Amino acid sequence: MRGILELMTIHLTPEQERRVQEVIRNGAYRSVDEVVEAALAAVEQRATPGFEGTQEQLEKLLTEGLASKELTEEEFWQSVNQRTAALLAEHKAGTSS
Repeated sequence: MRGILELMTIHLTPEQERRVQEVIRNGAYRSVDEVVEAALAAVEQRATPGFEGTQEQLEKLLTEGLASKELTEEEFWQSVNQRTAALLAEHKAGTSS
């Protein structure tokens, strides 16, 4: 049985709403949900100590995640931790060469 989807209402300033609509109009994202997901991913990237991947790497991971099977929360975070560790190891190996 799936959990109940909880929704959160957020309030944007007129300028923030204009920016979101502009991003969608330019074709970067198809919906407000996609813009919010991308924004949250960027915040999480900056807030994750030790993650030094690029925006492209993060978007690739997000795309792979969206295309993959539905994971439990524990499986999801294990996958994120494994990928982050791999990216960090690649980065460290690249800087020591």
